[in-house]
Amino acid sequence: MIVGSLVAWQGAINAQLGKMLSHPLQAAFISFLGGTLALAAALLIMQIGFPSFHAVKGIPPYLLIGGLLGAIFVTSVILFVPKIGVANVLIAAVAGQLILSLIIDNYGLLGVPKQPIAASRIAGTLLVIAGLYLVNKK
Repeated sequence: MIVGSLVAWQGAINAQLGKMLSHPLQAAFISFLGGTLALAAALLIMQIGFPSFHAVKGIPPYLLIGGLLGAIFVTSVILFVPKIGVANVLIAAVAGQLILSLIIDNYGLLGVPKQPIAASRIAGTLLVIAGLYLVNKK
């Protein structure tokens, strides 16, 4: 939960960054640049090293889109937080994550352990969707 709370902080910070720069994509770029530099520092400090070109070359291309998906998410947060607020953006994101997660788990996509869609999992997802409605209710 603590790590998840950082996403709310990140959303608010990136929204302000987006207001200060000329375009949301510039803000997303600066955000990812900061993250990239932090990860590079962590790799160096922990003496893990960077992955070799040979190792990266052998990775299936579809596994390299994680950064793209993150960029889409961060850019979307930068666009939507000033319009609808952090809570609305994040609960909608969580609802979307849960729905797709149920599908990924049910079929064991991308090598995750299969977890059938059960009534309790659907109920939990519906409660989050109900929370989305309540958070947005005026």
